[in-house]
Amino acid sequence: MINKVIRVLRVGVVSLVLLVLLTLMYIFSFYSHTATKPADCIVVFGAAVWPGYYGPVASHALADRTVSAASLYKQGLANCIVLSGADSIYGAHEVDIMTDILLKEGVPESAIELDREGANTLATIEHLDKSRSYILVSNDFHLARIGLLAQREGLGREGFTLHKAEYGAGSGLDGSAARYSREPFFILREMGALWYYFFSTLL
Repeated sequence: MINKVIRVLRVGVVSLVLLVLLTLMYIFSFYSHTATKPADCIVVFGAAVWPGYYGPVASHALADRTVSAASLYKQGLANCIVLSGADSIYGAHEVDIMTDILLKEGVPESAIELDREGANTLATIEHLDKSRSYILVSNDFHLARIGLLAQREGLGREGFTLHKAEYGAGSGLDGSAARYSREPFFILREMGALWYYFFSTLL
C-alpha cells in the first residue's frame, strides 16, 4: 500500500514538473514577437500606476508598453491607439496616465481611443471591435496569455499581431538588458492564468 502511494506521488510530482516546464516553454516562445505588418489600431494593455512625489505615475511596465505603442504609431503601423485599463488605488486612471505619455510622445489626441473598463486582459480583448485588426502591445511575459485569449475571443489569426514592449522605452531602465525586479512573480502569475484559461475551456 505504501509503495503504491509513493508511486502515485512520484507520478504526480513528475507530471507537475513537466506541466511547469511546458508552460514556461510556451510563455518564452512568445518573447520574440514584434509587429511589422500594419493594422487598424494598436492596443496597449494596462498595468500598475505607482504613487509619485508629484502625483501618480506610470509603473515601469505601463510606461514601456505605452512608449512602445507610440513608436509603432510613429512608424505608421496604425492610425489609432486603444488604451485599455482600470482605475488605480492612487487616484488616477491607468488610461489617463497612458494618455499623458502618448501626448508627450507626439501622438495626437484624435488618434487615441480609451477603454476605461479594461480591468484585466480578458476584458480588454472582449471590448475590442472584432471587425478591426490590431497590434496587441504588452510585455513579453504577458504575450502568451494575450494570444490565447485573442484567439479564443474571435480576433482570428489575421485579426491581430503581438508586439513585445521594449524594456526601458519609457521607464528609463537600462535599455533591453533591463528586466523588472518582480518579473519572477509576473511569470508565475502568467503560468497560473494560462492554466486557468486553458482548463476552464475544457469544463
